[in-house]
Amino acid sequence: MPADSVALTTGAAVIAQYQVLVVSRDPQLRDELESALRSLSGLHPVTHYVGDFLHAVEAARNRCPRFAFIEMTGDLAAFRSLTREIALVSPETVLVAVYRPDSFSDEVWDDSTSGTIFVQAIRAGVRDVLRRPVSRSDLEQLFDRLGNAASGQTSPAPQLGTIVSMISNKGGVGKSTTSVNVAVGLAKRHPRRVLLVDCSLQMGVCAAMLDLKPKTSILDVAREQQRLDETLVRQLAIPHRSGVDLLAAPPDAIAATEIDDEMISRILTLARRSYDYVIVDTFPLFDRVVMSVLDLSDLVYIVLDNVVPTILSVAELVRLLDKLEYSAENQRVILNRFSRLAGSPSPDNVAAQLGRPVTHMMPLDNRAITSANLGEPFAMYPRRWSKLDRGLRGIVDEIDSFRPNRRSQAERDEVTKSGNAAFDRVIDSTDTDPTAHSISKPELSSDIFPAGQRRTNGQSRSGLDDEFPKTAFVRERISDQVSPDYGVSDDRG
Repeated sequence: MPADSVALTTGAAVIAQYQVLVVSRDPQLRDELESALRSLSGLHPVTHYVGDFLHAVEAARNRCPRFAFIEMTGDLAAFRSLTREIALVSPETVLVAVYRPDSFSDEVWDDSTSGTIFVQAIRAGVRDVLRRPVSRSDLEQLFDRLGNAASGQTSPAPQLGTIVSMISNKGGVGKSTTSVNVAVGLAKRHPRRVLLVDCSLQMGVCAAMLDLKPKTSILDVAREQQRLDETLVRQLAIPHRSGVDLLAAPPDAIAATEIDDEMISRILTLARRSYDYVIVDTFPLFDRVVMSVLDLSDLVYIVLDNVVPTILSVAELVRLLDKLEYSAENQRVILNRFSRLAGSPSPDNVAAQLGRPVTHMMPLDNRAITSANLGEPFAMYPRRWSKLDRGLRGIVDEIDSFRPNRRSQAERDEVTKSGNAAFDRVIDSTDTDPTAHSISKPELSSDIFPAGQRRTNGQSRSGLDDEFPKTAFVRERISDQVSPDYGVSDDRG
């Protein structure tokens, strides 16, 4: 589920995953919140922890959390400054102050009997105040009090697009082919309202599959972080004649090292405000970038073919997703390039091995290979009786019907209008070669986000080593949890 959509329904098991930011240097507060959040049934928070105000503002800007729990200390001026900064960079975030009486001087606390401290907090933009230690009942009552505010009834939050990610830990299974054709299939229904993001940073192939030669990429977006907004994301995306926009992978693997999980999170958060659908193709390796994509995804499609080594490897991926507590309700399985050759596992065999039902099947078809070679997605030329097109249509239908009416018709028309305007600036309507056009690069910057620490859903995600000094938040390293067979082939796709 998306970062900004949170179900605050008590008394019923409602599946919801959302972003929570905690600003505190006190590890005990982390333990209190983790224990309380974990005990709330039906809620799956992705929790980020920062220890200083500078990192807190950056985290709020990049993650746009639904809730921010900020510890109040004796420095009330700094507290007010922080809450105003977070409200500025992420106005939809609900701010909650937490305090311990012994954190204030006797003079300040004596004045609090008249509500001085709490009045100042409310004036600074805080929606509620919790006294430590924080318990489960405190959070339940908090969610009851803020239910309407968090749902946007008092101040409507911006309507967000759906993020869909395609993942696999094996190359060569047709993941990128599926990503491209799903994006094109959606774009035929919703022109200029679909963005394809190539997060296979090391060796992205989406541009080639669309027969595009982009002059800008996701690297240019990352370098413009100081002035990055929804408009700039649209301007740097490359339009395709099918109606889909592409945010291409970096030009080479060395350039890709400039992009970390924090930047990917920020790009996707901005993209979903400007597009109705954001389709993300990922690299066949479970790293921090992929985890940041999963944190924001509404739907996750696990792609594999019915070859025994691939099935065993993807089964390890599924178990890893369970260990990291990604919601199984948001996951789907695509059995791609399915064939009934002698000795090939059946869909029931695949489902039994994965512990997940096979949701969609795409048969082995030479059209998919031919279309990839020609840069002409087969979704552009569907055949009525084709099983391949039928399988693709099932995926597109599911995405298209997922959480419908997220935007009003007026909002959808505005998205289409802005997309068409960007398209017209780039491609002349009489030109037959869209690949020859590009958007000029703006002046680039090269700032890097600071480092920090991250935990998720009550489990410690520490263990950041010196190998990744640029990463701002991180789950614990997963190498110890993955079997030796959890490999990645050299094949792309």
